[in-house]
Amino acid sequence: MTDPGPQTCKVNQSCTVPLAATGGKAPVRWSATGLPWGLGIDAATGRISGKPWGSGTLRITVTATDATPTTARATFPLTLTWW
Repeated sequence: MTDPGPQTCKVNQSCTVPLAATGGKAPVRWSATGLPWGLGIDAATGRISGKPWGSGTLRITVTATDATPTTARATFPLTLTWW
């Protein structure tokens, strides 16, 4: 899994965080913890998207699990701003 690094989203504005994984055996299923209200993850594509609500910097952990099932995780900061 590729670590997306620090991310920033504006509150109540469209936000997308693409995730990527290489290797492994398809299909890959994605999940995330720590997402603010308004953001979700597409389990098939690994794309985090939506219009977030909240403030501050959150610690997001994403998990990719392939068919074997091998698991990879990455944790990154997501900062929510008003401007």
